[in-house]
Amino acid sequence: MLAELSWPIIERIHILGDFAVSPHGVFVAVGFLLGAQLMLKRAEVRGVARRPVTHVPDVISAIVTRAAIGGIIGARLFFVATRPSEFDLVEVLQVWNGGLSLLGGIAGGVILAVPYIVKHRLSLPLLLDSLAPGLALGIFVGRIGDLIIGEHLGDATDSPLGWRCTQQYVRDVGWVGPDPFTGPQVQGCFDTAVHQTALYDFLTGLVVLLLILALERRSRFDGFFGMTFGLAYGGGRIITDFARAADKDLIGPFTGTQLTGIALVVTAIAWLLVTKPWTTTPYAWVPGERAPWTRPEAFAAADAARRAAEDDEDGVLVSSTDTVPEGTAEGDPDEQD
Repeated sequence: MLAELSWPIIERIHILGDFAVSPHGVFVAVGFLLGAQLMLKRAEVRGVARRPVTHVPDVISAIVTRAAIGGIIGARLFFVATRPSEFDLVEVLQVWNGGLSLLGGIAGGVILAVPYIVKHRLSLPLLLDSLAPGLALGIFVGRIGDLIIGEHLGDATDSPLGWRCTQQYVRDVGWVGPDPFTGPQVQGCFDTAVHQTALYDFLTGLVVLLLILALERRSRFDGFFGMTFGLAYGGGRIITDFARAADKDLIGPFTGTQLTGIALVVTAIAWLLVTKPWTTTPYAWVPGERAPWTRPEAFAAADAARRAAEDDEDGVLVSSTDTVPEGTAEGDPDEQD
């Protein structure tokens, strides 16, 4: 058998008394923050709409806040929806018990942010383009927590990417050896090499991030990077989730995440075929350049247009008071010299 990967796991880090933190939660939070920062940097270059919009950091902050709330809700609801017999109403609300779904979180975050995007007439393709590299980075970092706690396991394997748990930390006991492997389980420390699908997703996130960064070297139409993320990451999850033996058989041989991945890929392809986004020019993403509507001259032109519109409104109001002297531009044309 080829060499296998191995490391110990620790589910909780006790800080003081019963207060403990989960490495999973810590790395998810760090990944979210890093991804949000990368999204902001891209949004400042390509903009958030195909027109001048001020205070882009505030706009992104508002979107990210809504996405964080929607992400938690969506991640929990999707996880529960794929295992309805395992939860009652009270347990559904106990997000610290059971689990969360990554793709459900992504869907929930986008859904809750959409009303704000529509209300402020922002561009969803541009925002998804800015989100794509940040989301890939967040997945890459967030999955480190899953690797530390030994979660998202599959069946036994002799693959070189198979993972064997060497030991686990138990509070008040210390480090103890692995448990006997009795069959596929979602989480644990076992004496047999198993598929570690969190590792596969960790690598998928890295590959998608590097792919997007490489594709950024050329001009791309609006929505290109969001579509690329959907195709690459959705396709990756369809493949790697076949190793999740404990989560199979939601519909046929598929997991809930695989069905979501299929929907993501189909949606990306359908959007491409229906909207033909490459026909909209100029492209927002040109390497080394800011989008035209994010440049200072665009804001100056927009401000001049706004002032002109305000002056026109003031002129109408003045003429309606009948105080404009005859012979001026605002008077009756027939009475002008």
